Amino acid sequence: MAGIGKTTLAKRLYNNPRVVYHFHVHGWTSGLQNLEVKNALHDILSLITDDKKSLHKMTRDEIGEKLYKRLKGKRYLVVIDDIWDFGSWSTMKWYFPDDMIGSKILITSQIKDAVLEISPRNSVHFLRFLTHDESWNLFESKVFTNETCPEELMELGSEIVAKCEGLPLAIVVLAGLAKKNKTQEWWNYINQNTTACLGGEQEKFMGILGLSYQHLPSSLKSCFLYLGSFPWNHEIPVKKLIQSWIAEGFVESNGEKKVEDVAEDYLKDLVDRSLVMVSKRRSNGGIKTFHVHDLLRDLCVQKPRMRSSCSRVADIHKFLLHHELDQSSITTSMLKNDVILHRSIFTDWRRSLVYKLLRVLDLGYMMLEDFPMEIVKLVHLKYLALLIYSIRKLPPLSSLWNLETFILDTEKGQRVILPQDIWRMIKLRHLHISGELDFQRTSLTSSTISVLCNLQSISHLCPSGSIQDVLARIPNKLTLIGSHIDWKGMSVIGMLPNLEILKIKDNFFNGPKWETGDEGFCHLKFLKLSHTDLQQWIASSSSFPCLEQLVLNGCLDLEEIPSSLEEIYTLEIIEVYHSCQSVADSARRLQEIQSYMGNDELKVLIHPNFEEE
Repeated sequence: MAGIGKTTLAKRLYNNPRVVYHFHVHGWTSGLQNLEVKNALHDILSLITDDKKSLHKMTRDEIGEKLYKRLKGKRYLVVIDDIWDFGSWSTMKWYFPDDMIGSKILITSQIKDAVLEISPRNSVHFLRFLTHDESWNLFESKVFTNETCPEELMELGSEIVAKCEGLPLAIVVLAGLAKKNKTQEWWNYINQNTTACLGGEQEKFMGILGLSYQHLPSSLKSCFLYLGSFPWNHEIPVKKLIQSWIAEGFVESNGEKKVEDVAEDYLKDLVDRSLVMVSKRRSNGGIKTFHVHDLLRDLCVQKPRMRSSCSRVADIHKFLLHHELDQSSITTSMLKNDVILHRSIFTDWRRSLVYKLLRVLDLGYMMLEDFPMEIVKLVHLKYLALLIYSIRKLPPLSSLWNLETFILDTEKGQRVILPQDIWRMIKLRHLHISGELDFQRTSLTSSTISVLCNLQSISHLCPSGSIQDVLARIPNKLTLIGSHIDWKGMSVIGMLPNLEILKIKDNFFNGPKWETGDEGFCHLKFLKLSHTDLQQWIASSSSFPCLEQLVLNGCLDLEEIPSSLEEIYTLEIIEVYHSCQSVADSARRLQEIQSYMGNDELKVLIHPNFEEE
C-alpha cells in the first residue's frame, strides 16, 4: 500500500549512524521497473564514484560491470526502493557480488508477489496500518510538536484521524492542514470534508490529499503542481527547483526579499504542510534536496488534467527529459490553449523544440554531441540546462534574451568559449559551466556591452588576460566558483562601487596570500570564503568598513582572521565551518576584543563539519 511508510523506514535504517559505520559502501535507487535497470545501476554507482559524467556514455552492462568491481570485496548496503516486478531484479542482481562478508540488499515494494519471488518469506517484513492510538500520537506530534492537544479539539481530532484508517501519509497531510488553524471551526470543516472522500481505497486517500491542495494559497498551487514534472521517486535539488519556479513566473519578489528567498519560503511552507518531504539538509538547517511521495506526485499530475476539462490547464511551460512518452499524448485542446506540456518527453526529443513557448528546458540528464541550434529559436526560455561533453565554443545566444539561468555540464577542465553577445543577456542571473568559461577579449571591447546587473553567480572563469575586464562587468551580489585565479585579481572586485554580497567558492581565487588594499570593499556587508587554499589573509583597518557577516567554510590552510577586523564595529556574526583551529581561536579573540570595546552583539559560531552548499 502506498503511503504506509516503507520508504520512511528504509531511510531510517539507511541513515542510522551504526548502519553507516558498519558498511563500507552505501547505495540507493528508487522506482525500479524493467526498462529502468540501467538508470537504477547509474543511481547506485553515481553515489560511490567520483567519475559521474563518464557514466552517461556507458551501456547498461558497462555500468553494471563497473559497479560490480567497485563493490567486490567490500561490505555494502544497497536499498532498492519501490520495485515493481521480479524481472527487473532478475536482470539487476548479477551486478552485486556475494563475497559472504555481510553485505545487504534492502528492497521495498507495494507488490507482494514480486517481493515473495525475490526473497524467501522469512526475510520479508510486511508493514501494517497504524492502530488508532498510534495514529493519534502521530497526528498530535505533527500538529502540536511537543505540546498536547487542547481538550476542546480532542474529539474532532480523533474523528479526523479515524478517517485516515491508519495510513501514515494521510495522517501527516491532514495534520499539516490542521496545524494552520487550531480552532474548532476549522477542524470541523476538515472533518466534514474528509467524510466526502469516502469511496474506493485509492480514491478515498486521493481525496484526503486533494483537500490539502484545495486550501493552499493561490501562490503555492502552481508551485506544488509543478512538482509533477519531476520524475517519479526523484530526489529534487532545491536550487534547481527554485530556479525553475522563478523561470516559470510562479514567484515574485515582495520588495523586502529577493525572489530566491521568497521561493525558499514557499518550499518551507510545503514542507510544513507535509506535502513534500525533506531528503537532505545543509549543516545550517536549510533544505538541500527533497522528494514528493508517489500519491502526492499523482495528485500533481491529475489536478491539471481534471481542470482542463472545464478550464484552461495550468500555464506551466516546461520540458524535462526524464521519461519517454509518445508525442500522441499531446491533446488538441492543449495545443489550442498554447499550453506546453511540462512533464512529457518524446522519444525524439528534438521534436519537442517546435513548442515555442517553452520557458524551462532541462536536458541535463542526456548526453548531447553538440549544441542543438533549434534552441536559439526558443525566445521565451528562462532556464536552460545541457550536458555536452566535448563542446569548445557556444553559438550566439542573444536571441535567448529572456534567459535567467544557463547551466552547461561538460568535461572537467574543458575550455568553453562564450559568444560576444553574452554581455547583452542582461536578465542572466546564474551562469554555470563545469569546464572553464573563456571570454574572448574581443567580446569585451564593444561599446554596446552592458553590465550583467542581475548576475548572481558565475563559475569557472578561465584565468586569461581578460579576467579583469570580466570582473569589472559583474554586479553587486556575486557567487564566484572555481576558476583558480591569483588573489591579486580580487582588487578588481574590491573596487566595485556597490558590491554588498560576495561568496568565493572552490578556489575561484587561489594562492597562499590575499592582501586587501586600503579602500577596497567599501559597501560589502556579507563575505564568504569556502574551500580555498588561502594561508595568509592580510587586511588593513580601512578595508571592509561595512562588513556585517563573515563565513569561512573549509578553509583548512588559513592561519587566522585578520586582526584588523577587530575595528569593524558593524560586524554581527562570524561563522567558521571545519577550518583550522587557529581560525576559530582568532574569531573568539576578535569577539572578546569587540565586546571589550562595547560591541556585545557580535556572535561567533564554530561548526566542526563542512557547511553543505
